[in-house]
Amino acid sequence: MRAIAAAAAASLSWDEAAFRALNLAGTDAAMDALMIGLSLASTAYVLAVLAVPLWWRGHRDKAFDLLVLLAVTMLATEAIKFATGRPRPCSPDVLPDVRTIAGFGCDAEFDPAFPSGHTSRAFAVAAFLGIHFRWRLGATAASFAVFAGVSRVYLGVHWPSDAVGGALLGIALALVLARVARDLQGYKRLRARIVGAVARVTNRGRAT
Repeated sequence: MRAIAAAAAASLSWDEAAFRALNLAGTDAAMDALMIGLSLASTAYVLAVLAVPLWWRGHRDKAFDLLVLLAVTMLATEAIKFATGRPRPCSPDVLPDVRTIAGFGCDAEFDPAFPSGHTSRAFAVAAFLGIHFRWRLGATAASFAVFAGVSRVYLGVHWPSDAVGGALLGIALALVLARVARDLQGYKRLRARIVGAVARVTNRGRAT
């Protein structure tokens, strides 16, 4: 029991130390703007827009898969969040002297901390692009995902381990969906019906 307690204490100490090193909100206006931008860019609504160029470039099945991946990632992330119930570092009485920015701190969050939803979504999309398209595109998206995770710690709303957990979850879900999309006939049939229906509506709109 002592060994388990010591390991837990060491983990918490590492998490807090890393958090303190990265939580610099409000110390530099340019960095604040960059981190807010990264955080906003990793919201589900912004990432979902990536399905549009995929669709218009003829990757209609992949556009559908991307939207499904984002939806599944959001649901899985929220389920884990409420199952674990981990408080955010900026929550009252959790950690003193947390640096936050009004409108982007705990006042803008409604759910628990673990895992980071922004990070899980960003890494899910990065893994998706890496699996289905050029590795350089996936690497670029992965770099963005890393900084998106850092932005959440910078803004004081997540522990570093929340970002790590989100990254692992996003990558795992992208791998699972890739397997499902390749092998599960029921999913393929459903996707074909939905993609076909949307294509017909789109083509009708072009004709009028």
